[in-house]
Amino acid sequence: MGGMKKENLKALIGLLMAIGLGICFAFAGSNGRFFDESLNPFAMCVSVAFLIQWIAFVPAFRGQTERFFDLTGSLSYIAVTSLAVFLSPRVDARSFLLLSMVSLWAGRLGWFLYQRIRRAGKDGRFDTLKPSFFRFIGAWTLQGLWITFTLAAALAAITSSVRVNLSVYDIPG
Repeated sequence: MGGMKKENLKALIGLLMAIGLGICFAFAGSNGRFFDESLNPFAMCVSVAFLIQWIAFVPAFRGQTERFFDLTGSLSYIAVTSLAVFLSPRVDARSFLLLSMVSLWAGRLGWFLYQRIRRAGKDGRFDTLKPSFFRFIGAWTLQGLWITFTLAAALAAITSSVRVNLSVYDIPG
């Protein structure tokens, strides 16, 4: 890496650290069972959160635009939570409630942020990131990690085969 600029080297290290954290989080959220017969639903959701970001990065980098960054993030929340419900070993009303809550929040926030960028024409935070492959993909990768962290509780509740009864009518005593 002798010819790599210092800022690109830092960005590459940050990128690898974010991916490593995502892998660790996927493993932890899978209760150490990353692979049984297939990929664990929690780990699959984490993988898809990153994959969506990287797919969206390709046209964004080619077009040197951040226009759809926030909208991609919001759609990722909805897609990943929907995938969790689809892959869940046991779907119940709680799963659909969580999916509804995440979808409403993500849809509202994503639309607001998209409109803000559309009106402004750009997001200045990305001006120095866009020209650099490693720095720009790092932003998209960090978004995948952020989605993973912030969705973790909902993903755990949806993908777990263990259900805790939360009914106030079934409390003993």
